[in-house]
Amino acid sequence: MLPKLKKPGWLLLPLLLMLSGSAAAAEFTAQMIIQDGDKTMPAKIFVQNGKMRQEFMDAEGRTVTIVRPDKKAVYVVMPLDRTYMEMPLRAKLPGQFIQIPPDAVTKRLVGTETVNGYVAEKYEVTVRGGEAGVTRQTVWVSQKLGVPIKMVCKDRNLCVEYKNIKEGGITALLFDPPKGYQKTPTPLGFTTTLKEEIE
Repeated sequence: MLPKLKKPGWLLLPLLLMLSGSAAAAEFTAQMIIQDGDKTMPAKIFVQNGKMRQEFMDAEGRTVTIVRPDKKAVYVVMPLDRTYMEMPLRAKLPGQFIQIPPDAVTKRLVGTETVNGYVAEKYEVTVRGGEAGVTRQTVWVSQKLGVPIKMVCKDRNLCVEYKNIKEGGITALLFDPPKGYQKTPTPLGFTTTLKEEIE
């Protein structure tokens, strides 16, 4: 079941991003717009050579999630507390990162369109879940960047897309926990909750 926007940003959207060879070489920043019914949540995403960082503003303040495939680790950073947690990176990415799940029921290329200035392959995808047992999604994957840049799920009245994409110019320091932040133990039940959100 799709989490509601009142949940912290790092628990959002168990949906779409399939890392391919071209995605590993991509380097860009973008504004991420999530429209869930009549609610809109802005976020920011940074991608560099397969590493990813997302920044969300939620009711508890800013939350940063960093994915490091090279270290097989996920960092959840809480700037207000100057702390971070480290967890193992599982087969699927944490919930808010856009992905086409490897276990999607179907995936069909239906055309090519230009989305936010990028030529993108348009896919119709079905994934397990929802009241009918499966949920239909439309996904646009940038040919140049090698990653999805838009997803629409009419079954859930949901749209996620990357806007104002800017290539290059990213410092590698963004993909490490900030210096001076204290590493804290993962709260009891956090790993289980996160695993439930992304499966």
